[in-house]
This record gives sequence, C-alpha cells and structure tokens, in this order.
Amino acid sequence: MIATLNFNSLLVNERRGFEAYHGLFSSSVDVDLIGENFKAVVHVLRTPRMIMYERHVSDVQHSRDITRVRRDNFDHFALHLLLSGEFLTGPIGSEQHLNPGEIMIVDTSRPHRSRMKNAHVISVQLAREHVRSVLRDVDHLHGTVLPARAAGLLSDFMSSVMRRVETLPAPGTGHAGRAITELLGLAVAGLPITSGALSHEAGEPIRRRRAEAFIAEHLTDARLDARAIAIGIGVSRSTLYSLFSEDGGIARYIQRRRLDAVRKVLLRPDEDRSLAALAYTYGFSNESHFSRLFAGAFGVPPGRFRADVRRMRLTGFGSGKPSDPHVTRWPAELY
Repeated sequence: MIATLNFNSLLVNERRGFEAYHGLFSSSVDVDLIGENFKAVVHVLRTPRMIMYERHVSDVQHSRDITRVRRDNFDHFALHLLLSGEFLTGPIGSEQHLNPGEIMIVDTSRPHRSRMKNAHVISVQLAREHVRSVLRDVDHLHGTVLPARAAGLLSDFMSSVMRRVETLPAPGTGHAGRAITELLGLAVAGLPITSGALSHEAGEPIRRRRAEAFIAEHLTDARLDARAIAIGIGVSRSTLYSLFSEDGGIARYIQRRRLDAVRKVLLRPDEDRSLAALAYTYGFSNESHFSRLFAGAFGVPPGRFRADVRRMRLTGFGSGKPSDPHVTRWPAELY
C-alpha cells in the first residue's frame, strides 16, 4: 500500500507557507529560514520498504544535532539526489556542495545538516537492516558522496520510481525498494577506498577499518578486548591504542559500540527480551552497570528509552504536534 502527502507553500503567503512547512517537518528535523525567498513544493510517498521525497525547496535549512539525534532515535539511511540548484549537505562541520547527479548518503543516527537554495532534490529513506543486507559494513557511509559516474543507474532509477511508483501494484513497491538498495550497493562497490568522494571517516587507515570490522563481528563476545583485537587483525597493542586514541581508547570505543547496538535493538518493534538479557548478550557485567552507562550515553535509562520508542510508534516522533502525524510516524515503520 502506498501513502502519499503533498505540500505547496506557494498556495499561501510566504510567512504562513513557512509556518506550515515548519509544522509539518519540525518534529523530525530542525527547520530554519536562511533567506528571504522561501518556497517548498514537496511530494512524499511511503511504501513498505522506503519513503521517497521529491522537493523543490529554496532558502531553508534542515539540521539534526546530537541532542535531537539522541532524542528521537532515528536509525535509517537517507539518499539525497540533487537534480538542480544549490544543495549543501552532510555531517555537521563537513557539509559538501553537491553537483547535479551526485548523491549524498546520510546516516540519520548521526548529526547532519542540509541547506537548499532553488534546489530540486529526490530523497529516499531506507531501513538500516535493508542497507546492511547489501553492504555489510555500513558504519562509514555517513557523508559519502556518490559521484554522477558511479551513481548513474541509481539516480536514474530513483527518478523513475518517484514518477511511476504510484502506478505499481502493491507487491511491486517492495521490489522497487529492494532494487534501490541493490543499486546503492553497486554504486558504493564501485568507489575505490582512496576516492575523494568518500567521507573523511571512510578514508581512515585500513588498519582502523579492519579493527572496527573485527569489533563489530565479535561485539557480543564478553572476552573482546585490546589483546583479542590486536591478535585478530595482526597488529601490536600499541598500534591499536594509537588507532583509537581520539575515541578515548579502545575499551571506550567497544563500550560505545555495544551501547549503540543495544539502542538499535530496542528500536525494533518485535524485540521483547529483558534488559538483563540484552545486557548479558552484549557483554556488560550486569544490568545495573549497563543501565548507568546507557543513561550516561543517551540521557535516559534503557527502560524509559524502550517505553518512549513504543509510545512514539503510536503517536509519531518528536514532542510537538505536526500538521500531519503520519509523516512523523512513517520513519518508525521502516524498522
């Protein structure tokens, strides 16, 4: 089943148009004017595997800082294809100007910002688990730019689906979502590891990436420590410590990855294991210790976090009253 939403600020005066646009999207992103000629024409499509947006937008900024990221618990990827105009987007502090035909990959569980001026943009939101099914290592995708030469098939298909998806039978929409995910995998696979198109994170030394992959593979092993990782990837412990010095050390990095993993598990609608069981599964010594660390990292204890997620699945993300509650609820239904 396809759900749709259409918005056109040109049907009202500029001030009321921005107020309506702000009300529609501010529950999931901070929305600010950056010029005097705001306009927004937006078409949204929600299918079982993805959400698609076509925007003609000018003089507006969307941003999600670390506070908002931790509060609303989004956990999906967004692909932004620029068709025309000016579009500055990416991780906060590392935004890039896209050229027409280029695609920016954004991980919504991390801070990011976009600024648009006379921009025509098609965006697709995909659940993390679907992207991971094609690209096993997804932790370095945030801020990656797919150049037009690598993204040609993907961008053509995104544009075509946006125009034609409403004519597809219900099963066809799921196939379209899977096709976009597969084409994303093909586009990313075509990028050399040293490509300037990759984000700064993606260009980190190979040893760091090997260590992160080893940690991800053994995250639930209570015996995971610096010695095990150093042996596993064939480096000295001093080299390993150096690779993770900016993260506060290897132990702190492992701890944060485990907390992130539990947070993502708690976002799943079918997850019903106890907090004690989750703490044990992800290598924490006991539930009390895990709960203190979780609250320190995300601002709320895990029990309340779980309750908030369940509540927001029913009422929509965010704390305000959006103009259309379905738009705020749709991202949660991807997970």
